[in-house]
Amino acid sequence: MQARSSLVNRHAVLRVAPFQGPAASQAPKPSARRLVNPTTSRSSLPARRCVGVSSVGSRQLQPLRAPLGRQSGSRLHNRSRRHGTSLLAALLAEDAVVAPSEGGPSQALEPHQALDIYYLDNGLRVVFLPNPSPVDRFEAHLEVHTGSVDESAEEQGIAHLVEHVTFLGSKKRETLLGTGARSNAYTDFHHTVFHVHAPRVNAGTGAPMLAQVLDALAEIAFEPEFLPSRIEKERKAVTAEAQMMNTIEYRVDCQLLQYLHAENALGYRFPIGKMEQVAGWDRAAIMDFWARGYHPANATLYLVGDLEPAAARAAVRQAFDRVPAGRRSVRRDPQGVAAVELPEEAHASASATGAGTGGAATHLSLLPTSLRPPVQHAWGCGAAAPAKPPPQISVFRHRLLQLFQLSLFCKLPIQPLTTMQDLRRAFMVRILLSVLQFRVNARYVEADPPFVSIELDHSDSGREGCAVSTLTITSEPGDWRGAVGVAVAELRRLQRHGVSPSELARYRTALLRDSEQLAEAAHSTPSAEHLDFVMESLALGHTVLGPREAHEALVATAEGISAEEVGALARSLLSFASHFGNEAQLMEEYAADPEAWAAPGPSVATAAVACLPAFTDASGHSSGGGVPLARGASLATTQHVDPAALRATAPAAALDAALDPSAADGDADDEEPPEGAVRFRLSGEEIAAALAEAGGADVAPLPEVDVPEHLVPEDVLAALLEERQPAWVEVPGAGSARPAPHPASGVVQRRLSNGVALNYRVTPNEPRAAALRVTAAGGRARERAAVAPDGTGAVTVGVRALSESGTVGGWAREQVELFCISKLINCVLEADEEHVAMDFHLAVSGGGIAATFQLLHLFLEAPAWEGAAAERAKQMYASHARALPKSLERATADRIMTAMMGVDRQFRDPTQEEIAALSLEGMRAAVSAQLRAGNLEVCVVGDFDPAELEDAALKYLGTVAPGDVRDATPAPDRAFALLAPPMRRRHSVWHLRDSDERACAFIAGAAPPRWAIAQDGAASAGTVAPPAPPPARGSSPAVWAEHNAVRRRHPLYPSVTLALLTEVVNSRLFTTVRDTLGLTYDVSFELAGFDRLPAGWFHVAVTSTPGKIGEAAMASLRVLRTLRTQPISGRELQRAQRTLAARHETDLKDNGYWLGLMANLQAPGVPLKTLDCLRDLRAMYDTATVDDLYDMHQKFNFDDDAIFSCIGVSGREAGAVKDHPLLAALPAQREDGAGEAVVDVKDADAFFSAVKVFMQQMGSAGPGGPPKP
Repeated sequence: MQARSSLVNRHAVLRVAPFQGPAASQAPKPSARRLVNPTTSRSSLPARRCVGVSSVGSRQLQPLRAPLGRQSGSRLHNRSRRHGTSLLAALLAEDAVVAPSEGGPSQALEPHQALDIYYLDNGLRVVFLPNPSPVDRFEAHLEVHTGSVDESAEEQGIAHLVEHVTFLGSKKRETLLGTGARSNAYTDFHHTVFHVHAPRVNAGTGAPMLAQVLDALAEIAFEPEFLPSRIEKERKAVTAEAQMMNTIEYRVDCQLLQYLHAENALGYRFPIGKMEQVAGWDRAAIMDFWARGYHPANATLYLVGDLEPAAARAAVRQAFDRVPAGRRSVRRDPQGVAAVELPEEAHASASATGAGTGGAATHLSLLPTSLRPPVQHAWGCGAAAPAKPPPQISVFRHRLLQLFQLSLFCKLPIQPLTTMQDLRRAFMVRILLSVLQFRVNARYVEADPPFVSIELDHSDSGREGCAVSTLTITSEPGDWRGAVGVAVAELRRLQRHGVSPSELARYRTALLRDSEQLAEAAHSTPSAEHLDFVMESLALGHTVLGPREAHEALVATAEGISAEEVGALARSLLSFASHFGNEAQLMEEYAADPEAWAAPGPSVATAAVACLPAFTDASGHSSGGGVPLARGASLATTQHVDPAALRATAPAAALDAALDPSAADGDADDEEPPEGAVRFRLSGEEIAAALAEAGGADVAPLPEVDVPEHLVPEDVLAALLEERQPAWVEVPGAGSARPAPHPASGVVQRRLSNGVALNYRVTPNEPRAAALRVTAAGGRARERAAVAPDGTGAVTVGVRALSESGTVGGWAREQVELFCISKLINCVLEADEEHVAMDFHLAVSGGGIAATFQLLHLFLEAPAWEGAAAERAKQMYASHARALPKSLERATADRIMTAMMGVDRQFRDPTQEEIAALSLEGMRAAVSAQLRAGNLEVCVVGDFDPAELEDAALKYLGTVAPGDVRDATPAPDRAFALLAPPMRRRHSVWHLRDSDERACAFIAGAAPPRWAIAQDGAASAGTVAPPAPPPARGSSPAVWAEHNAVRRRHPLYPSVTLALLTEVVNSRLFTTVRDTLGLTYDVSFELAGFDRLPAGWFHVAVTSTPGKIGEAAMASLRVLRTLRTQPISGRELQRAQRTLAARHETDLKDNGYWLGLMANLQAPGVPLKTLDCLRDLRAMYDTATVDDLYDMHQKFNFDDDAIFSCIGVSGREAGAVKDHPLLAALPAQREDGAGEAVVDVKDADAFFSAVKVFMQQMGSAGPGGPPKP
């Protein structure tokens, strides 16, 4: 519900979401923004997504990048906010008392020097880390080590209910509203976390915020009231949340965890709980659970941010010293097997010493406390593991699943990172999985590959108390056997033959360079990411390393790693999948040479789950392209609602049945196949046999790949320079070929003789790194609206085809990919409505700038158009199109877009018919017409030498063949206009058959363009007058009128005002429809805005239960309509201004944000966007008035015959929504001839009471029209 900066076109567009593969996703985040769990190592090896492996050693190892849209790191397990106290944790870093040895593998890792860990007298553990980014802000998280596994059989869901009651029942938490702080809470298996992100100073009062935040957290956790009214309110909220979260992703998640953790409570004790039990607990039972777990010795307070250590310590003591100790604390031994009581004197001793680092006297007190019984795991390693038969493959079928997905699991004990040897092993795992990623990518580019994705993940999970290796194979249902064969063959090849010396050297060098880059960027890493990392590291028992120390340790331990060591680790780590069903053979191989295997020896699978579609088409292909969520990603509770009249529409018993994973298969076998579909029959035994057969096949090692040092040889470059004579020419409007940097923004502008425009800015945001974006004007707006070889979809599918080829020039794909890996270059290629764009992230050192421009030169001069790549792109988009009817949200959005725009799909993905008609030559022509030098703008931001950048741009961009300068306005037959259909098509309801009930609604209509000028036609694109401060009090009306006219003539006026209005509307929707009326868990108002297209529209998206979705939609519409009768207050405007201005200032630390700010600065199709807009953005936010918001609001029309709406409901039957609420009022409207149908929510008094409460909170002056200046 956030409106982004007006200069960066991030307004969400109401359309069917485009395919989110490497060619259609956001630019990758830089290293400093890619912090992940310390020993999560993931090799994601998909057809669509090339996923890297996360870091080891204090985040120092990041996903390696791949070229041309094969992004790395997009699907890493990020469990940093779902961690818990590790049941297998060894001594924490600050507790280590063993003297380090002189070098060698057993040498202890040095902990982060700035990390301060100490205990209060009452047992509360405090973790403090100063961090300067973002400036003047901090994070405060209070973690209570109590979660769903601490519940008894009669308490399932009580931890979550306690979280709701304590958090939302806190009056001190409410005082944080309007201060610039954000707060929330969630419950997981092992813990409950209350978190606050806050400014250092209260935006309203100017007082320091730390004491206020800590006081609120202390009340939430340790001083709740448990008012009966609040308990009943949250009891209803939890029940509603259970129904809302029961998506197909959640059901898949439950299946995976049920079988992975069949031997312990994690497999069935999910945080959401059982609704029949939630309905029955009295106040005493709820308080009893709270009393057992909510005491200081069972909690940890984390503080990370721009705070002074002494002041932070004093504020912590002031807020928490008053809290009594409660129960005596206990701790778990490093293996989580026994509990040992600590004498109270231990806490006193810890308090007396004050410090949290070292010392025998404080050693015991510095271990995490816990009261829960240990969770037992069945490991996939050890002496007994290989003797076990392979696990039975459990099958989950559902009509909403589209693809074959097989997950093989192996549970292993967590190995805490505390010594150099631990770091060495984790580094080898990273190398191993990076090699596997590359090899599977190579298999994918073969013609007609049989798999969609193959992903190998090795993760330490604090939330589950174990490490898990996971092989996930995804394919079209009819291709499942081939996909299994490829996955097992590549794992078997690596498990048997290991890595080659050249592979080892290549990835070791690349990973160390990435580690060095991350170490340099440590001070620009946001506090929230530092905090997540510290929380997860401590939960896992890792030594928390400082970025520089981590890199130095990595360099020291990585140098002597041999290919034999990595091969030994591969034999042990991968055997759970490479030898599935061939365990006897595995033991024979191990017995023949045990020394060739790394500890702990062979690993075997502990669980296997196949998620299958219930039906396919006759050819065995899916009826869609959805991929289930990774395990555990949807289980932690995150949403809160404070409803005044929240009503559950499903009985608790029905909800419990829907959420029960043991009954998840439901009646899939009893359902009749849809028209044109057949039942997909596949058993676990067939899959197991295919795995065993693939694992028994012989595999040979792969040949070496020659990696080029340069993509453009020196002699070729010299010839191009001689032929094309590139030069810098005058920048339009600047009067010079080399104008000075813009004084306000620091942006430098250049233009090459072939027409390429260049904007760049040097920034220390991410040391030794840069981000680069190339945009070609046109995008999908230039597509021909036709079912033809070059028709609708030619640009978006064609761009995907270029990404799929993975190469440029005459180089082989493997050579280009390894070149990018060695230079730490990543590229994402995508197309949207207005542009074709390439986003690069690169390391500046080691020739990274020249290497990136070489890659870009060949992409523009000699792109690889391959027939096999084009077919893969078409198949992916066709699969995505087939999935549309099976997604409630996507299909509802598509229906309302059809009502608004008819058959024109320039703002939506193409249909299957349109995709099938596309040809390679047609797509090539459509895309190549835009990738011309005169139509290109290049923006670069980062920590680089300007002379080096300009030299590389001149050599490699300047030698691209010249092209015409294009305005790239939409094609004549693609002019934008909303339709005017009859009411029955304008407002609609539809039903999706599903085993469980859900509902959503969209309301949409026309909105003002982002760059239109409200006064006297178009503004000049020349020099722009900056907005002035308001005139003095008592100034004449003429002075005020001129002041307002100057501001409203500014090119930024529409977009800034729209952004502020969006913030105000979302605040009202949240407070009225969600909190007070309790009709929804999710409602938002968003705008679709464009730079070149004279188009724009708004949409409201709301979710609810089928019984309340109509009322929720009408309440949302009522909020839009009553914006004038319930006037916007000055306080509302100030809150919106503070929010957007603070977000802008924070985003200025991100290079990707700067790319958006600089985009189109030299584009002839966007004449109003100039460097002066960058200068004035903050001032335009600060000087906006309430009158400005009403001026923009009156440009919207929210009447029944001007808006569009669609309600989508899923369930076994059509359910409660029989007709659209707006349509029910049509007869009266037509008979009376009134201009607007009178349609109220069911309880009009409740609605207006909610609005009244909201306006009181916002300090409204009351009705009567908008305030005057």
